[in-house]
Amino acid sequence: MRNALLVCILLCGFMACQKANDKNPALFGKWQGEKWLIFDKPSDLDAKKVSFEFKEDGTYTSKFGEQGDSGVWRTEKDKLYTQAEGKKEIMVRLITADGTHLNFEMNRGGQKETLELIKQ
Repeated sequence: MRNALLVCILLCGFMACQKANDKNPALFGKWQGEKWLIFDKPSDLDAKKVSFEFKEDGTYTSKFGEQGDSGVWRTEKDKLYTQAEGKKEIMVRLITADGTHLNFEMNRGGQKETLELIKQ
């Protein structure tokens, strides 16, 4: 009985350490930037130079102009987490993820930015 309790405690502890992953299917596919706002106003950044591809296997690729990266992604409720190879995990808040439009809000250096993407 004691061993069963120990196994149950260890199993629960292991499951609690795992990161939640909804892997929201509305994100699957290729996305192209449409609009980039800073503090809810149009920015000088060209959203059309931004693209993402989120794959069902939990990997992604992204580009901004000539720069690009790839890594793994996951969702947890209204949060999107990406982790490029060799870098720390980054979180953005999902505003809209309906399969045709994807809007997320990020905070870069105290600056509220919203990026709107459309499905390709």
